[in-house]
Amino acid sequence: MSGESFNSNHARRLSVTCRHIDALLAGMENALAASGSKQAFREYLMDLTPAQRQVVEDYIARIRNQLVRILEDQNVERPGPFIPVSRCLHSTLTFINIAAEELHAKYMRGYGDISSTAANDLNRIAVELLDLTTEFDRYVSSEIHGSTRSSVAEPGKPEKDDTTCSNT
Repeated sequence: MSGESFNSNHARRLSVTCRHIDALLAGMENALAASGSKQAFREYLMDLTPAQRQVVEDYIARIRNQLVRILEDQNVERPGPFIPVSRCLHSTLTFINIAAEELHAKYMRGYGDISSTAANDLNRIAVELLDLTTEFDRYVSSEIHGSTRSSVAEPGKPEKDDTTCSNT
């Protein structure tokens, strides 16, 4: 089957499906890496032997190679990376700040009565988390994002949009 048999919608759907499969494979890799993770609340328990883990990693690599081969055989372009890591960090820190803010006693009262001691503890916990994540975000926004901005996009010129869902 040649790439000429696909219209742009078919090609886009094939590309999106391959990207989705790749993202699912990344989730599998994340689960494999969990045993060595420094997460405070790990979800995954490593129950694979080193040999089994290697076979799983080999299958993941084979599937990825097949995805690339499929797109190349069909003359469907593989989109490159387009989201700066600094933007991901900033967005994630925004969500962490929202979660920390919601630990303040005024929000937690919705879950039931709170003693003044517990309210003080919750407010202290929220402020500690907010201070740390705000400091981290300042670093990301000024030091990291500021120093990489010129390499991502020219000043005054918008960053590249994801064109995989365009109408062309």
